[in-house]
Amino acid sequence: MPLRPKLPARVKPSELTMINPVWIDIQQNPEEFVADTSVTFLWVMRGDGAIILGIEEPWRFPGAFDPSVHDKLEEMREHYETRAKLWAELGEKDGSGGHPTLAAWFAETGEASDYAGFAYLGGELKYQDGHWVLSNESGRFGRGQELRDGSVSEEDVRETMQAAATRIDELLGLTVQLKFRG
Repeated sequence: MPLRPKLPARVKPSELTMINPVWIDIQQNPEEFVADTSVTFLWVMRGDGAIILGIEEPWRFPGAFDPSVHDKLEEMREHYETRAKLWAELGEKDGSGGHPTLAAWFAETGEASDYAGFAYLGGELKYQDGHWVLSNESGRFGRGQELRDGSVSEEDVRETMQAAATRIDELLGLTVQLKFRG
């Protein structure tokens, strides 16, 4: 049962109003990736198969980005902090720049794809104990619930993780170890 792209089980309020503008499409722009070993990167394999990296609350980690995007980071900080009070008043738990903000994608015309928001898998990429580790630790795209209920297989998740790790190695030069979470 190969993985099919899926929509996230839930989307936080701020994720409805903004994609993560400092995402990195490693196929299109691998030079934008800065291998900052102090940062936990989020990753998704979008519905179109592209691997996208990003950082939740990226304004907290300016060293992970080229200075050319620092103004955009400041805009993001202002956007989320302005809305944080509203979300708290409404009793909504909110994040800022999570996995769903990396899953949107666009056609060459600039229009949102019919499949925007779908991803095969997602998780974290971080430097740990002297090496880069790729996990499926995502509450929205990590496939935890589907693994528990048997609607996807561990083999298919591991195969998809390995495909992502191979592309990261080829495009970014990072040797990546897998950390599967069932």
